[in-house]
Amino acid sequence: MLGALHRTVELLKGLGHEVFERGLGIDYRTLYRAQGLASASNFAANIQRWVEQLGREPAEGELGPLARRAYAAGQRLTGQQAFWGFQQLRLMNRQILAAFDDIDVYLSPVMATPAPRADWLDPLMDDLKEFDRRQAATYPYTPPFNFTGQPSLSLPLWESEGGLPIGMMFTGRFADEATLYRLAGQLEKECPWKDRRPQVWG
Repeated sequence: MLGALHRTVELLKGLGHEVFERGLGIDYRTLYRAQGLASASNFAANIQRWVEQLGREPAEGELGPLARRAYAAGQRLTGQQAFWGFQQLRLMNRQILAAFDDIDVYLSPVMATPAPRADWLDPLMDDLKEFDRRQAATYPYTPPFNFTGQPSLSLPLWESEGGLPIGMMFTGRFADEATLYRLAGQLEKECPWKDRRPQVWG
């Protein structure tokens, strides 16, 4: 991934873009804790509305393992914990958005690892802690922008030794999809991917 990222940086510089290294400057542990509280409480509230309509709790097998865990976690939370999560998430979203005051686009890989097998992230697996570990190891770059709602796009600029795409993620300022589309068009001319096919194609 690092080699692909460096190649992308050189490609951008060759096109005349100013590129420099910068982190988001956030406490990721606090961000994930806040999101966990907000997500669990929101999910439990949504399930409660279904309970009110159906007149019963979810039956065995109606919720998958991840959904069942989120519902149980949300039910255990206090109102204070839930609102702290929403408040902290809002504060950190503003912090992330402020990082774009002097930049147009933030570049990162889509994944931290080569494309895994389709069953590597199985939401029905019994060991949910292992699922969490795999998900965090595979997608460490996407969550902040999922939380802020900023536009991002993934471009398959490179390929692994096995012929699978290596995606680079470009995130723009809030509501600035236009810049991303222009950049994508520019990169596709320089590094086209429409005719690439994986080895198992067809």
